[in-house]
Amino acid sequence: MSAEVAEQEERPCLHCLFVEVIDQFYDEYPAGDDAAIETGEVIDAVAKTIAELTAGQTKEVRQEMIEQLMQQIMAYDGEFRKEDAAGTGSAATH
Repeated sequence: MSAEVAEQEERPCLHCLFVEVIDQFYDEYPAGDDAAIETGEVIDAVAKTIAELTAGQTKEVRQEMIEQLMQQIMAYDGEFRKEDAAGTGSAATH
């Protein structure tokens, strides 16, 4: 097995890390009385992160990344809705 393949197998899923950090944050700092995740706060954090990561890029590159993000959100939303409708549950975490 090549070093690159071994590294890829050991590399954690970035999505799963995000979900874990969000869960840990709300475990430590509950949101309101019902301890639900405040989606607005999560959306703001994602938006701020994307803006910060793209701040040094050209206007065209930033716009392309924003459009790609929107396309990915819609694609995953459709996938998760189909899974929910089929009763198979969401594969949001792996």
